[in-house]
Amino acid sequence: MTVPSADMAALGQLSSAYWAMSDLVEDIAPAELFEPEAVFELGTLTLEGLPAIEDFFAGRAESMREQGRTTRHFACNFLVLPDTADQVRVRSNLMVFSANGEIPLTADIPSGIADALDTCRRAEDGRWLFHRKAIRSVFVGPGAASFAR
Repeated sequence: MTVPSADMAALGQLSSAYWAMSDLVEDIAPAELFEPEAVFELGTLTLEGLPAIEDFFAGRAESMREQGRTTRHFACNFLVLPDTADQVRVRSNLMVFSANGEIPLTADIPSGIADALDTCRRAEDGRWLFHRKAIRSVFVGPGAASFAR
């Protein structure tokens, strides 16, 4: 089964929006990205349902702002694997840098390199949303979040 180019573009935008939200460079609500019953796995952390995911990202954003923490996530190697016309799995790799203080920050080794496996479903309005987002650390460096270790 081939994934249409419009769907590939929409899935790429979904991923880019997620990382923009995570890095606090765009004010995007998790409800724009995740299904109501979504599951989010990040290292040792598992969140079930949109309210838990929203609480996590709200707390994370508040903590990052209080601590002066900056992150930048770089995702690549997107492999879209269709399950049905309205559900796909997306494999990717990511690298994250993090530091506290005023930008520009001194670059260091990445705080983490991880594998991601997302299950995305097409909503009734045609948008793609995360049904499950699973991120597993492969390499952990300084500055990694405790749940990523």
